[in-house]
Amino acid sequence: MADVIEMTARRTPLSSLLTRIRYRTPGLGASLLNGAVAAGLGLGALAVLVIVLWISSPYPDSGPGGALQVAAVLWLLAHGAELVRADTLSGVPAPVGVTPLLLLMLPVWLVHRAARDAAADGGDGAPLVSGPTAWTGVVLGYLGVGAGAAVYATGGELRPEWFWTAVCVPLVVMGAAGVGVWTACELRPEAADGLLGAMPMRGRRPAPGAESPARLAAAARAAGAGAAAL
Repeated sequence: MADVIEMTARRTPLSSLLTRIRYRTPGLGASLLNGAVAAGLGLGALAVLVIVLWISSPYPDSGPGGALQVAAVLWLLAHGAELVRADTLSGVPAPVGVTPLLLLMLPVWLVHRAARDAAADGGDGAPLVSGPTAWTGVVLGYLGVGAGAAVYATGGELRPEWFWTAVCVPLVVMGAAGVGVWTACELRPEAADGLLGAMPMRGRRPAPGAESPARLAAAARAAGAGAAAL
């Protein structure tokens, strides 16, 4: 009986710590899952396309593993990362760094939707998710899958260039997730409270009052539309 009491006493601090973490960051797990699912959907769409082309090719040069590596590097290329082709006639690695704009729209739309859904609702009976928590969870979940895809793609003929991969992929994900969170602010204005609190006082002065989240969301959409048009 004394051993049971001692073991229970040892578990109490850890249990209370996990409880405090869940209380302070509600919805973080769901946001992580949203980000990971968004990355998986993008990878899966490109993998299906590449596998179909590989099966229909009359002279495939590699097995399904090589086709999946091509899908992984195309997914990284869609985020603006530069690739390196190691197998060339001259023996000198050749860079591949032109990102098709329509290919870029796939990860941007998936991340935007994942962040919007994570910030708009906390789930069935779950507490509402704050904007910073939803943004952090989606970004970390997405980049976790992206890191695995980058490591997997290093064994193919087309390989990711690590510097640009580490710069471009996080920037695209963070930007798209930020726009998604701001979109959710219109659906649920209280999602912007945490973001407004994190802003400096000078940035909050032009938009005081209850209409601040809507104004900031409209400004973010206008900036995003201008960048997309450019």
